[in-house]
Amino acid sequence: HVQAIIHGPKAAFHPRCRIDGNQVPKVDVLIFYCGEDLSVLLDTARAACSLDYPQDNFRVTVLDDSDSASEAIEALRSQFPNIFFVARRDKQEGWHKAGNINHGLKFVASLPGGPYELVTGLDVDMIPEKDWLRRLAPHFCLNSNLGILWANQRFYNVPLGDPLGQVMQLDYVQFVHSLRRDFSGVGSGTGTGWMASRVATDAIGGFSTDGLAEDFLTSADMARGGWSVAMLDEDVQWGLVPESLNGHLKQAQRWITAFLSLHQALERREVPMLKILSDIGTIAYALAMNLSYFGVPLMVLSGQPIVNIDCPDQLITILTLSFIDFVAQSIYGLLESWTADFTTYSWLEPNQFWLAPLYIGPLLRRWMPRLAAITMGKGLKLRPSIDAANKSSEGHYTSCWQRLKVVCTECSVLPHTFVLGTCIAGAVLFLHSAIHQIVASDGTPWRYIITHAGYPPALFLLSSALKNSCKPFWYALFVPPRPDREHYLAREDKSGLAYPTEKAKDQTHRHVSEWHLILILIYFCAVLVWSNVPCN
Repeated sequence: HVQAIIHGPKAAFHPRCRIDGNQVPKVDVLIFYCGEDLSVLLDTARAACSLDYPQDNFRVTVLDDSDSASEAIEALRSQFPNIFFVARRDKQEGWHKAGNINHGLKFVASLPGGPYELVTGLDVDMIPEKDWLRRLAPHFCLNSNLGILWANQRFYNVPLGDPLGQVMQLDYVQFVHSLRRDFSGVGSGTGTGWMASRVATDAIGGFSTDGLAEDFLTSADMARGGWSVAMLDEDVQWGLVPESLNGHLKQAQRWITAFLSLHQALERREVPMLKILSDIGTIAYALAMNLSYFGVPLMVLSGQPIVNIDCPDQLITILTLSFIDFVAQSIYGLLESWTADFTTYSWLEPNQFWLAPLYIGPLLRRWMPRLAAITMGKGLKLRPSIDAANKSSEGHYTSCWQRLKVVCTECSVLPHTFVLGTCIAGAVLFLHSAIHQIVASDGTPWRYIITHAGYPPALFLLSSALKNSCKPFWYALFVPPRPDREHYLAREDKSGLAYPTEKAKDQTHRHVSEWHLILILIYFCAVLVWSNVPCN
């Protein structure tokens, strides 16, 4: 991690390179489809078939897990003879994405010429750059032990300002977490756009079906099998973020469910100690997020002091130590954000509090299945990332009251309503008590303020909770413009090929603002100065 920070923004351990000419490895390109919009699939398929790569050295196969795209792909074969199609009707390989990938690996092995040297994967919405294969393939020529290589995931329909943090969270995973692991020699990847050695993939038995996080688990299997796993800082693919608040929440729920499903993989692999540690870490993280989101507002509402002191010296000591801790964590977070070129927050979790309730359902199903069955039914029905639900985007309603009604009825805002109400009620009671202290203490209420809601770390969490609880309602009232997908694409009339415009690509590189953190730091400094006021 220190190495990653020293090397600066988006430091890449693996140098960028390109392979030219016609003497290149043969590559199988797999596209994963599960009933999404056919126009999205066709744009990805056309771009994949039109890569700047010798036509005899790659072939494209659409892996259909819904058996609904055969006619559309067959129509493309007259234009692109190197495209193939296979539908998975027998789910013996597993019902989720990894099973579809393994089914595709078996299919391409049965094609004339057998399996190619390398295999790549694209999600249905990911349009690859024309030189995608030329930028990934040389790494396997330079390192014969490379098992799998992961590349950046980028998006071309990010709304102005990214109000839901859809890209920010993924940038943290890619440019902080994944690159940090890459520097330490234990790389792991997430998502799509990967390239793998076919020999290595066959050696580990294909992609892992032990859990929903097939990307992380397959990286672990590669490393355990003695193969290298690498992360490459290359923008070679451009996809879609969900077009609605409801769609984003469903995608976040899928990611959380995949994260919490890792214990299933550890159970199947008979690693009891790691399973216990995984369970402890998962529960601790989920509890910390929910306690911060719900607990701090409730503590302020109770009117009880957050810190108990007997004299000013204790107050100064506590404030000094908490200030040092807060500044140290902020500097560490800023350095992490710097490695991502400031496209993610220095304090990620406080900006993701509003997603904390999504952890409750999967945890209940894991530890209290009967209670979960009674209160939540059968649970989440996982759907494709770009699904039909997004067609009912809140942005399609012209009236803000109509949008607010849709958000309130379809987006599970009850927890956020509770937090928002608690924050407002707690703030009103705190201000009432503070005014009473001003009257009672001749204008010196600092001790009361600082030991209650004005305690800087608590104020940081309280203001973060308030900001997060407002997010769904703010999004409904001031939903950013959501143009049609064609608005972001430059399409060739004759061939139908479509690629994201440069303007659409630039939207995903915007830096985040840290005004909330700056204001809290200024307040913290002011509190340290005023903490020397004598107690009455």
